[in-house]
Formats: sequence, structure tokens, C-alpha cells
Amino acid sequence: MVPKNIYVRKLEEKDGYTAWLVNGALVRKELDENFTEYDHHSRFHFIPEKEFWIDDEMSPKEYALYIRRLLKEVEFIRNGMSPRDAAQQADTFEEQERQKGARIKKILNSQNQDVIREKIRKKKITEYGDAVALWLVDGDLVRSTYSVEYSEGGHDIVYSWIPKNEIWIEESLKPEERDFIILHELHERYLMASKKMTYADAHHGATIVEDHYRERREGLLERIREEMKNNGSLSHDHS
Repeated sequence: MVPKNIYVRKLEEKDGYTAWLVNGALVRKELDENFTEYDHHSRFHFIPEKEFWIDDEMSPKEYALYIRRLLKEVEFIRNGMSPRDAAQQADTFEEQERQKGARIKKILNSQNQDVIREKIRKKKITEYGDAVALWLVDGDLVRSTYSVEYSEGGHDIVYSWIPKNEIWIEESLKPEERDFIILHELHERYLMASKKMTYADAHHGATIVEDHYRERREGLLERIREEMKNNGSLSHDHS
């Protein structure tokens, strides 16, 4: 049973599907911490079959695109494609849609990484230390210029286009949600660099730590500072 307070508001009804804006932080706390951006029943069975869920922490200018993308994805599945292949094809569709805009074309045509990153980075977070540079970023612009797979946060060891010793955190996240993602990225990065874990294993380990503090927030800020120090102990040549 899906808690009613997860629904924020109805966005659109189209082709037999209802797109809902949902409380993403509550979905991650109550149902599954891996829910990000948007999704549908084929990936998360707690989402009703004829519903699309879009995280309320995403930029409103992305809502319409996500609905079009989800409609394409379920169409691919109806036509016999596996959910995995359908998601990949939908990624391609989303990339093409994102790159149609004049602003994105201009940015991409510059082929200047410094210019692109200057537009993406919005504010540096320094309250937890500076062993690794924590940046709030324009997630919509990251997805439109680098990868549609970017969601909420990422770091230099996973994404080659994030500069060395940087972690990028989605600017649109609510402040109380942001700390969980910072903790996750710091711990994941440390496990990959120091323990030589694969991304999948490090992500799982970071999710366990994140879940612990989602259940009980006490000590969260101290743990973030500890993880920042751990990252500071790493060699800067790892990536």
C-alpha cells in the first residue's frame, strides 16, 4: 500500500497513464532509497501499473520531458522489448530531445569543458571540510550536456567528466535531503578509491550507510565530516 502523503499533485493524464509529482524524499525513506528523478511500475512494483512518478525535487522544466520519455519506455516494453533495452532506448530518445534546445546546442558546440562546467557549477559547499570539492550543480544542465544517467549526485571516480577530487550534488534537492546524498557520495567514493570496490559494491555499501541515517538522523553531520576526512587521506592520483 502506497502512503497517500507520497503524492504531491497530478501533472498530466495521457495515453491511459497518470503522471504524478511525488515526494521523492519520502519515497526513498518509506519505499526504496534507489528511487530518483522518475520511474514506473516495471522497475518499482510499488508504483501502480498505470502511473508515472516524478520526484518533486527535479526541476519543473524537466517534467514534460520525463513524461514523454516514460511514454516511450512503456511503448517499447509493450512492443516486446526487455525493460533493460527499453530503458536504454528511452535514454537515447531523452538525449535527442534534450539536445534540440538552442541553449544546449550552443553550449555543446563550444566544446569548451571549462565553459560548460562554469555554467553547471552553482555553489561550493565548504561546511564539511574541503578535502574534496563539493559543488551544487544544475542537474538539468548536467543531464543535457554530459549524461542523462546523472541523478542527485556523482563523483570523479564514477564519471570521467567530473574533474578530479570533485563531487557534484543536485542543486534542486531539498536541504534536508542533500545531506544524505553528500554522505552517500563521499562514502561511495572512499570505498571505490581505498578498497578498490566496483561501483556496484561501493554503491551498495553507501546505500547501507545512507539508510542508517535516514532511519535516525542523529550524528549525520558528524559522519559527513568524518567521510570528508577519509577522502582527504586518499592519494590524489587515484582517478
